[in-house]
Amino acid sequence: MVKVSVAICCANAGATLRSACESVRWADELLIIDSGSHDNTAAIAQEYADRYIVEPWRGYTLQKQYAADLSQHDWVLIIDGDEECSPVLGEQIRALDDAQFEAVDLVTMPRRNYVMGRYVRAWSPDRQRRLFHRHRVVWKAHTLHDSRGPSAPRRIMHLTGWIEHKRHSDAGFDDYFSGARHDARLQLVARDWYAQGKRCHWWDLVLRPYAAFIKFYLCKGGFLAGTFGLLIAQKAAVSTQLRYAALWAAQTKSEIRKLGKSNVPSGKSAL
Repeated sequence: MVKVSVAICCANAGATLRSACESVRWADELLIIDSGSHDNTAAIAQEYADRYIVEPWRGYTLQKQYAADLSQHDWVLIIDGDEECSPVLGEQIRALDDAQFEAVDLVTMPRRNYVMGRYVRAWSPDRQRRLFHRHRVVWKAHTLHDSRGPSAPRRIMHLTGWIEHKRHSDAGFDDYFSGARHDARLQLVARDWYAQGKRCHWWDLVLRPYAAFIKFYLCKGGFLAGTFGLLIAQKAAVSTQLRYAALWAAQTKSEIRKLGKSNVPSGKSAL
């Protein structure tokens, strides 16, 4: 039977880490990678983990890759300290046989997200690529999210069991609707998009926010959740508008720099 390591990457996750650890009791190995906590995360981690490692934050992708490299087993499931592996997902993973594991490099599963204690149906299925063979996947660099892909498109399997995200979190309004938290991430998103060749046009600023609202409020059933669903759809629209505005600013700044360099006479450098 194939053995599976579970790696939990976290920081200051004292309010949710115990639930995360309890949800993966079935794991053949549990690693907890703490990027520098100041609460009771360490005490909880040492109670559950086979190995508890404190490692300064390397970034979303590199931190998860570091955790995978430390795992004793080749198959690794990665979750965050505010996530849980649902009982259904745990059963599905344990039910996979050797032949099924050998046929794929990567296994996906949906994630159920919670905001202020309420399940956000409009964000589902939010598929995550969290179970993988650590030597057979290709890691992709992203500023705000970790990502990996199979060695070939067909070497991927999809499960229906889900990850629970922030189900037991005490996060409040500021964690989801505060502009300050979102603003801190905008420039990172913009730089990622620009580096990938993405550009903002006037129609992106006009149409995309409305499209985001329609998607989450009408198409994905946000209206069924009343005022809560309306807030989620509005958040999606505002976030979309701000991200494309940040992309426009990034590309404009780059164009100005290029123009400045092109106007410098030969043999001289720009100040």
